[in-house]
Amino acid sequence: MDLIPIHYLYIGMAAFLVGFSKSSVGGIGILSVLLMALAIPGKSSPGVLLPMLVFADIMAILFYKRSCQWGLLMKLLPTAALGLAIGFIILHQLPDINFSRIIGWTILTMLALDVFMTNAVRQHMRGYVITSIAGLFAGVASLIANAAGPIFGIYLLQVGLSKSEFIGTRSWLFLIINMAKLPLLTQLGLITTQSLTLNLYFLPVILIGAIAGYKTLKYINISLFMWIIRGLALVAALRLILT
Repeated sequence: MDLIPIHYLYIGMAAFLVGFSKSSVGGIGILSVLLMALAIPGKSSPGVLLPMLVFADIMAILFYKRSCQWGLLMKLLPTAALGLAIGFIILHQLPDINFSRIIGWTILTMLALDVFMTNAVRQHMRGYVITSIAGLFAGVASLIANAAGPIFGIYLLQVGLSKSEFIGTRSWLFLIINMAKLPLLTQLGLITTQSLTLNLYFLPVILIGAIAGYKTLKYINISLFMWIIRGLALVAALRLILT
């Protein structure tokens, strides 16, 4: 990876946002995917980001370890595992030259689901079919682009969890999924000694972001904050698609 100073700035910002989003509101995490794609084009981007996500998941679990809804988690995991398998096949066949556009389109799809989800669908979010669909699509999006946050966030927000239960359940869910992805991305050659060395440099930044997220969660206006994040993610996704 041939990186210049602006790329390190993007990676540092992504690392901070990874930590911040995992211990507070999840919507901002989509920006870390986009920033990493700008810093490291092609398939290598998810391989650099994934170990950062695992570290941040562990930090979030330490903060919210008593808040997981295990019954809900068990409903999501089977189809999420199937989604990971499908995502692995897609990623293996996907030409590297098109990968930035794939990330951009994945982000736009997640944003559309977030914004245009109807009330009728939201009222049935605990149903088996919706739960299965959420797990499946999130598994695919997670392996291809580390972009499952919006669809899981939509699902978990609509099932009536408290703020701490939302973060605790989400953290355990993503830790299990992200740990399962590590050998898959390693087999694809996307996680290497070089990428892991780069991860080590930014672990303190992730830690700072996680602490900041945990300390500021109670002060955040979630509704306003999420619309700002949606706007920023839209602009960044369009840049990935059009460039």
